[in-house]
Amino acid sequence: MKQTLRDELREMEDLGVIRKSSSPYASLVVVVKKKDGTNRVCIDYRRLNNLTIFDPQPMTPPADIFQGMEKDQYFSKIDLSKGSWQIPVRKEDIPKTAFVTMDCHYEFLRMPFGMMNSGATLTRAVKKLLCKMNNVVDYIDDLLIHTETWETHVKTLSELFKRLQEANFTVRPVKCLLGSRTVDFLGHSLGRGAIGLQNENVEKVRNAPRHKTKREVRAFLGLVGYYKEFVPNFAAVSAESILFLQGVSII
Repeated sequence: MKQTLRDELREMEDLGVIRKSSSPYASLVVVVKKKDGTNRVCIDYRRLNNLTIFDPQPMTPPADIFQGMEKDQYFSKIDLSKGSWQIPVRKEDIPKTAFVTMDCHYEFLRMPFGMMNSGATLTRAVKKLLCKMNNVVDYIDDLLIHTETWETHVKTLSELFKRLQEANFTVRPVKCLLGSRTVDFLGHSLGRGAIGLQNENVEKVRNAPRHKTKREVRAFLGLVGYYKEFVPNFAAVSAESILFLQGVSII
């Protein structure tokens, strides 16, 4: 793990994401394993976050994002590469981002993950990028292009790529999908006039073990709650489950 961290930090330094620091700030580093097997270097900014003024920039709920797409026939998905790193840190705030490892003391030149307002800042930047654009929705660093006709789709993509280039935003080609009839986005499957659920998430619900404690039930409700729009009387069924665990008789 130490060598993996050293390699990752060296790459981040080469990319201009971090630099050596002499700041009086020193948050701790955390290495998180991603789905693709690679590591993400995160920083434990809890103490700094406790002193940070919260940014109330709203993020559109997934259920609202998909409204009005039932007639769309063409979809593209764009993933911004290392979303937070697209945003430079203000010069006077760079020392506050400093963190320590077993070897060295670094600070971020690009916005790090883990800060209270990182997501809100990126969301605001993306919404500014997409201002007055039709047929494009965003969720943090994921963009979805949806159109009824192919001609409109190509025109929308051209305008989006132009704006991304002007803003010096980069995308991750391996996680992008262009001009498809169907697409998976935010745990939902879109296309052919329907909005459904991703099979892998449905299987997680079907194969979930029987729960015996309140904590396990809360975790399960969090999983299925993401799809509550697809479950009739979801609130009533959830309430019954909690009351049952609390030993309350349900007539």
